[in-house]
Amino acid sequence: MKIVIDQAEFRRLSSATRDEILRSLTGKAASAPEVAPTSRTQTRVQWLWPVDITADQAVKLVHGLSEDHKRRLVLFTRKSGRVRMKEIMSVAGDTDLRSISHFERVMTRRLRRMIEDPDRKAQLIGWDFDATKWDAGRTTILDGVYYVSEKTAQALRAALPPDRQHGAPGSEG
Repeated sequence: MKIVIDQAEFRRLSSATRDEILRSLTGKAASAPEVAPTSRTQTRVQWLWPVDITADQAVKLVHGLSEDHKRRLVLFTRKSGRVRMKEIMSVAGDTDLRSISHFERVMTRRLRRMIEDPDRKAQLIGWDFDATKWDAGRTTILDGVYYVSEKTAQALRAALPPDRQHGAPGSEG
């Protein structure tokens, strides 16, 4: 028997399923292949997991971003880096999921320019497959959770001015 799962399909699987498949095939826990950090970046790139960025990298990442993108990143500075899909969409009053895809592409492109990522695996933002909320027919995603690593959330917190954090939608103060 031969089973083929491409990268896009594999990413859509729950983390538990991915771990089980990798453990079955390799005999090891799914600690994801890594690219060794370089002296230039000291960033570890792991397949399917968001990259940890430093405070300096966070400053570079947010420099020149649109206000909407900065407000979306502010959401990740709270709640240990976990944000509901609907919260991200509400920042700019978006009703189309493509706005989040655009945001993710911009962040990924900026991240990959900052770090050495020859295999193009690095991503800033992940999707929690286990937290996905579907409609009754399981054809449309109603809500879910995007996340960044806790280290990245801390770095973004330091890079984004406090006044921007207090002025974000849904913030208190």
